[in-house]
Amino acid sequence: MLKSTAAQQLAEFAHALRPKAIPTDVRALAWSCLTDAVGCAAFGAQFSWSRMIIEQAAAGAAPGSCHLPTLSLPGLPVEQAALIAGACAHAFELDSLRKPGAGVHPGATVALPALMVAQDIGAGLEDLLCAIVAGTEVMFRIGNATLHSAEQRGFHAPGITGPFGAAVATGLLRGLSLQQMVDAFGIAGSMSGGLLAFSHAGGGMVKRLHMGRAAQGGVFAANLAARGYEGPNTVLEGKFGLLEAYCQNSEPARLTAGLGTDWQTRQLCLKRYACHVTAQAPVECLREMMSAHDFSAEDISTIDLAVSDKVLSHHSNPAPTDLAGAQYSVPYVLAVAALNNPDDPKTFINALDQPAAAELAARITLHSAAADQDKWGATLAVRLVSGRVFDASKNSFLGTPERPFTSNDMASKFASLTGRNFDTGCPKETAKWLAPRVPDSPVGRT
Repeated sequence: MLKSTAAQQLAEFAHALRPKAIPTDVRALAWSCLTDAVGCAAFGAQFSWSRMIIEQAAAGAAPGSCHLPTLSLPGLPVEQAALIAGACAHAFELDSLRKPGAGVHPGATVALPALMVAQDIGAGLEDLLCAIVAGTEVMFRIGNATLHSAEQRGFHAPGITGPFGAAVATGLLRGLSLQQMVDAFGIAGSMSGGLLAFSHAGGGMVKRLHMGRAAQGGVFAANLAARGYEGPNTVLEGKFGLLEAYCQNSEPARLTAGLGTDWQTRQLCLKRYACHVTAQAPVECLREMMSAHDFSAEDISTIDLAVSDKVLSHHSNPAPTDLAGAQYSVPYVLAVAALNNPDDPKTFINALDQPAAAELAARITLHSAAADQDKWGATLAVRLVSGRVFDASKNSFLGTPERPFTSNDMASKFASLTGRNFDTGCPKETAKWLAPRVPDSPVGRT
């Protein structure tokens, strides 16, 4: 008997998953992922790049049953709704991911497309959360197996991993057969893509589109598989499959390691600040240093920053030309955060209109960190105009698995993104899933 492929094993796991099999804390994390994504999408919908996607996706669309929480839009068909939801969630560098990094954004590419599908078919909360867990477990493993090396070749990793997460969540909600679920994997592989050209050449709006296309592509893949459309079951580790085609290096064994016992959803990471994840620790570290030693941005002469090689190659541009590039740049984000309150996401909206930020960013130097430093960590040496020097290191930040958001943190972020408590005012069929308010919800980790 031939050994089953990774897609077959992952499909078997997802197909068989039921709410009662999910540990309580994992279910709570799925809820956290969903509620965070709703807030991110609500905030992200205001920007011109989101409005263009909304208008294009909705143009000529037949009426549908899907409503995006907090957005006043007519009902949309599920695939267009998934596109809009995913793009809006990622529109301002606020959505969830995994730690250690694996090139995945579960809020935008699993939780929100699953929410759209659940509305479309009238599924309940428990089935929705189960689908989010299934999609996250699969997508996190795929991202982990890539060793995040697709980005060394210039691919934007979440555009590659995202369709698989959305396809699994959709397939489970729609009740696909096991073979149809396997085919959904094969189809999802051909819906993946996204290039990192924006990180060095402007045109950063396209980065936001990658999550929307991944969400839409996964829903489309599962819907097509439900009709009997076929896809290769070797799409992950086989010849010309995802790992071979996209990755510089990979570990295929990670695709299925610990499946069903090692709950990868526990690696969920939420963002505190509206910037790339590699800037989260440096910003938190700098702001704590400024508070402890009572100095301001105007007092800073230079900052020396020890960071990972990934930051040096992808996130080190001190003079970005568009907002996406600014949020992607660790030195520029650090300069903005020194001058403003980074806990307020609106701080970053006018990031490029701050001459003082550009001037400070030019005085921030980066070099390779010690081997034992976390890839998302940083070591800062801040020299003041007075000559005083302060040093600090940080390998973690609020929102990571080791320092998770409390329910109050969740409520605070949601309020900052939407201007309201966790009472969305969205259509009744969606609101029943998103109530009660966050402090009383299953995420109540304090």
